[in-house]
Amino acid sequence: MKARAAPSIRARLVRSTTLYVLAGALASAAAAAFAVSVVVKALMDSALEETAQVLVVLAEHEKDVASLAQGAALPAPPHRETLMWQLRAADGGLIARSHDAPREPWPVPLFEGHRQSMGLAVYTLAGRNVWLQVAQPLAELQRAQRAAALQAGSAVLLLGLLAAGAVAWRADRELAPVAQMARDVESINPGPVAPALPRSPRRELEPVYAALEGLLLRLERKLRSERAFAAHAAHSLRTPLAGLAAQLELARTQAPDALQPRLALALDAARRLSGVIEALLAMARTTEAVRWRRFAADTLGTVALGRHIDVDLSGLGAAPALHGDPDLLSVAVANLVDNAARHGATRVRLGAAVDGATQRIEVADDGPGVPPQRLAELRAALARFDRDGELDAALGLGLTLAATVARAHGGRLDLDCEPAPKRGFCARLSWPVAPTP
Repeated sequence: MKARAAPSIRARLVRSTTLYVLAGALASAAAAAFAVSVVVKALMDSALEETAQVLVVLAEHEKDVASLAQGAALPAPPHRETLMWQLRAADGGLIARSHDAPREPWPVPLFEGHRQSMGLAVYTLAGRNVWLQVAQPLAELQRAQRAAALQAGSAVLLLGLLAAGAVAWRADRELAPVAQMARDVESINPGPVAPALPRSPRRELEPVYAALEGLLLRLERKLRSERAFAAHAAHSLRTPLAGLAAQLELARTQAPDALQPRLALALDAARRLSGVIEALLAMARTTEAVRWRRFAADTLGTVALGRHIDVDLSGLGAAPALHGDPDLLSVAVANLVDNAARHGATRVRLGAAVDGATQRIEVADDGPGVPPQRLAELRAALARFDRDGELDAALGLGLTLAATVARAHGGRLDLDCEPAPKRGFCARLSWPVAPTP
């Protein structure tokens, strides 16, 4: 069953802040729309009052207006009126009216103030012996209220959306150090020397960086202890093994012919065990600083001679000088030659070259080779080692040592040579011509 993904801090933070901002924006938009609608109504009522105050002064002379209107609307070209008015006598009769006002008096009592009747908002104002009523359709008033409220609310909501976007953008920027911390952790290459972490970009992350540095220091001490134990054990075994090999050599010179095969096997086993010890010492050294220096490529051939296999050194004689740690590289080559001998090869070819900024050593044999599936497994194991430094038992000691030496030089071990051999097995160590800073 697939594990459930952990919730994202960024997604939760952006989602919650966006919801809060949008909720606040909606509430603010509603409040602004309500306030604007109230203000618009007050303004419209004020417009009715001001219109009435102006018209009532003009209508003070009742007889003149009555003779001009003749009981109908005052003469004017056809037009649409937003405000209508009626001039009425003291007894309520209609004296004059605007173009769109009805012919009958509005059924609104003649009392000063605002009234609503027949879908109209009516304001009544008393003059000298006359009453003036100014009206506006409620639909117009409500339409104006809605338009103003919609514009105000939309503006506030738009500002809220912009604020939500700004908050999301800022949250993403503020969480960038978390992603940077992940990259810092990913770039760590654990080893016996704890790498220096960059300074924490945020105060809140300082405890995390401090805890990580403490973890790396503990790992450094542990790795140093393990490497020191391996080196000590290898040194402790080297002298007895050298003495054992010497005694076996001496015994071969004095033993009868019947014991020679057994002594040869014992001597070969002692030499192989000495090779394992040398490999362990070399691997312990790869965790230290590589001792770079220039050396002739053919010096690598001396460690390959005398290993019960025919060695072709012609590829080293014409090669230019190499730059690296000759001791580590020699042990790596010796182990690759031993691998070839153990797997049935009778001849091995050594080669070296420098191509631009890369130098390489190739060890190719004429053995039975490796089945395609097994070769794919070895390449996958080497890829994991290059990527994560993960050692795989499938590589064996020889390939593990060669890959470790190449990695210590800033390079890698490949199982593809150019040109590819027709048969057998080929390993290539490649590394830069100068140490990487």
